[in-house]
Amino acid sequence: FEGMKALQLVALVATVVLAGADEFDQVRNVLAQGVLNEVTPGLAALVANEKGILFMEAFGNFTYGKESAVADRPMTTDSTFDMASLTKVLASTTAVMQFYERGQIGLDWKVMDEQLLGRKFGENGKEDIAVENLLLHNAGYPPDPVPSYSSSEFGCPATHAEHPPLVPSCHSQIFSSLLNQTLINPIGEVYLYSDLSFITIMFLVGKLAEQHGYVSEGDLVPGCPALMSGDDGPVPDYTCYYEAYVRKYVVEAAGMATSGFLPPREHWAWIAPTWFDDSYRHVHLQGQVSDENAYANGGISGHAGLFSNVRDVHELLYSLNFEPHRIGISEKTVDLFVTPKNLTQSSRALGWDTNTAPNEYKGCSSLSSDTFTHTGYTGTEVCNDRKRGLFTVLLTNRCYPDKTGQMDTVHTLRQDFNAAVANLFPLPSQ
Repeated sequence: FEGMKALQLVALVATVVLAGADEFDQVRNVLAQGVLNEVTPGLAALVANEKGILFMEAFGNFTYGKESAVADRPMTTDSTFDMASLTKVLASTTAVMQFYERGQIGLDWKVMDEQLLGRKFGENGKEDIAVENLLLHNAGYPPDPVPSYSSSEFGCPATHAEHPPLVPSCHSQIFSSLLNQTLINPIGEVYLYSDLSFITIMFLVGKLAEQHGYVSEGDLVPGCPALMSGDDGPVPDYTCYYEAYVRKYVVEAAGMATSGFLPPREHWAWIAPTWFDDSYRHVHLQGQVSDENAYANGGISGHAGLFSNVRDVHELLYSLNFEPHRIGISEKTVDLFVTPKNLTQSSRALGWDTNTAPNEYKGCSSLSSDTFTHTGYTGTEVCNDRKRGLFTVLLTNRCYPDKTGQMDTVHTLRQDFNAAVANLFPLPSQ
């Protein structure tokens, strides 16, 4: 959010319809019913193709209008959401694609190579993990760090507080833990979705950003240190360099005017709230990253922490789908990263998931199998149907007020939304 334009604090209208009113009625009905059924207090949705935005509307409110610690307000197409795991693809994977395009990282490069994280990373059986393994979630990692970075057992300096501050005081400890991380599966042999893969990618991107001079100390967000402790003395704080790189070369390059990590406090009231955290932060979360491990890392991570809205997500997805050169990527590189790698193991492409047969969740529903996609825990999803030449964005705060609430019903809402879009744009007969 550093240097971002001011959010529109008052929206004259909550909906923007850029196609015929009747044409998208079924899509509109699905979304309105989702709010009526309390799948989510509110949502914003978008459908676009190469010609531009076809549909963009918001429904509902920030809360259900009942007693709440956060102020209710109408959801608009400018409302900002906690992207959760969409951070993995919108921020981290895009950054890796850029470094790959420049020849500054290879998919077969070992993470323990000196130009990446170095020999220390190779301990505890990790010596053969390649960049591709991280992107495919088959590096052998467990799903999450154990103990979690937010736990008293892990011992981040701020954890003992009743309301832990969002500070970068645990960067060195988390980096050291990642270097010492153990595996639970053979490298490359088992697909297991893991936040640790993208925490690793964060450190890779941060190191490459500093090493190749894309980010200087002056680019770092205020309060984010330039150095952290390493085994052999101070090293660049790769978390801070990652944030600055994503801000400069992904967010700003794509024209995402109101997106980023660490939204300023004065904008929190205009961000869709997530859940009441009664075990770690002891507050109702709004404007602060909901993911506990990202929070413990000061609000920045490769797996979670990005905030955005439907307009900004459109800008980045439009670039990836139709004009990748705008963000320093070739069509060939996009093709490589969004094509499933090994369907006998999983539906995963590089960073992205796909709407192919191994994908049992099928949030993109009847959009084509040539669709690359991802979801976020807070209720976010994007689907990019290359066969139809369109993409959809659905942002919800289904996790308000309960972290695990409506996980099944938001799945149905995602499917119904994308099925309605697919019905509007049938594929040509074979």
